[in-house]
Amino acid sequence: MKRILLRIAVVAFLPLVLACQKSTTSPEKPRPVRTVTVAPADGRETLTQTGDIQPRRQTDLSFQIDGRLARRMVEVGSVVTKGQALAVLDDGLVQNEVRASEADLTSATSALELAKSSLARQEQLFVGQSVSQQQIDEARASVRTASARRDVAAAASLNAKKKLGYTQLFAPEAGIVTAVGANQGQVVNPGQMVARLATLERDAVFDVAERIIANAPADAEVRVHLVSNPDVSAIGTVREVSPQADPTTRTYRVRIDLPSPPRQMSLGAAVIGKVELPEERLVSLPASAITSEANAPAVYVVDLATKKLVRRAVRVSRFTGERALVASGLEAGDVVVTAGVSKLRPEQTVALADLDGGAR
Repeated sequence: MKRILLRIAVVAFLPLVLACQKSTTSPEKPRPVRTVTVAPADGRETLTQTGDIQPRRQTDLSFQIDGRLARRMVEVGSVVTKGQALAVLDDGLVQNEVRASEADLTSATSALELAKSSLARQEQLFVGQSVSQQQIDEARASVRTASARRDVAAAASLNAKKKLGYTQLFAPEAGIVTAVGANQGQVVNPGQMVARLATLERDAVFDVAERIIANAPADAEVRVHLVSNPDVSAIGTVREVSPQADPTTRTYRVRIDLPSPPRQMSLGAAVIGKVELPEERLVSLPASAITSEANAPAVYVVDLATKKLVRRAVRVSRFTGERALVASGLEAGDVVVTAGVSKLRPEQTVALADLDGGAR
């Protein structure tokens, strides 16, 4: 009997407990958020980068043979013309090689002439049956041997004369000497840098971030001016973009061709390059408004009718400082959350915060 009464009491009390729990569970309060109303605008952005002036090419010039440097006719900063002599080796040993090779060639030529004369006499005697066929064959073999030796001596003589030409170092093109690697009296090895020649053509060189590479048109004109004097400027075009980013800075090396730069733009001068991007209709948002959806940029848009959040994918054209320029995904009048997006979720109810901290 007691058990039955206890069960009746529990059954009667259970609805009261559930009612109390429901009464104590309050609905989630709307989360205050800061927002901005979308207003697309046509704009043209100017990208700016700092770089320096560098030669189009730099070549390390060296001798093809070893020897003692007899004279160096240029110094750092010397302006040279194509074909101008830059340095000379002591050619005494090479001159001896030339004379020895010429003597060998004379001796081999004389031996060949003697062998040919001997063959002619042997052939005349062979007509009169005075010599055998074997002697004729031996004479002809002597001529071939002498001819081969003469060819070897001629090649050696030619190589010695060319080697004599290697004792002088000439400029392959006009340029400026930017470094020297050997002094008079020093013994240099083949391939050792004696002078470094920079071409007169100059490039403006910049280390550019990937986002600028992606946004700047390939055929854009670049205005370059000196950091020390903005009035000294030149117009150039992109000549070369490094295909691989620097492993340390993650930037790309870009070379701007300057067809006729001012004289003040000397090698090593610090310059600033500017390029204007094509005009497009963009939405400027604080960078803090950008979140992600499926590894793609997105923003939270407030549905003004329900005051709930909608996560919407967008395409960000580029970032500038603390701003994100959105190219697509938003319409005029959309209300976008600008802060605290990492703690929000879709369908969450929010309250629009006023600038003074209130909510509506």
